[in-house]
Amino acid sequence: MPARGARPVYDPWRDAEGTPIIERCQVEQIAVSKKHGALPSRLHQHGQVVGRGHTRLYVRFEYDGQLISLRPHVVRVLTTAGGC
Repeated sequence: MPARGARPVYDPWRDAEGTPIIERCQVEQIAVSKKHGALPSRLHQHGQVVGRGHTRLYVRFEYDGQLISLRPHVVRVLTTAGGC
């Protein structure tokens, strides 16, 4: 168990809340980090995970259809009745 106040271990297959990310999941960008591809213009925008790289997700955003490479810690999985 990590020490109190310790940062969680980075997991490229989990979102900012620790939810597993699978391809075709719907996600929302919840943080801004220009260094990691998360621009302010996409904050709170929804998209679909269309692929995964070694440390990045490939997300196609609904509002412009653009394919963006993001780090998983800047997104949140949107759960639906049928799951991801």
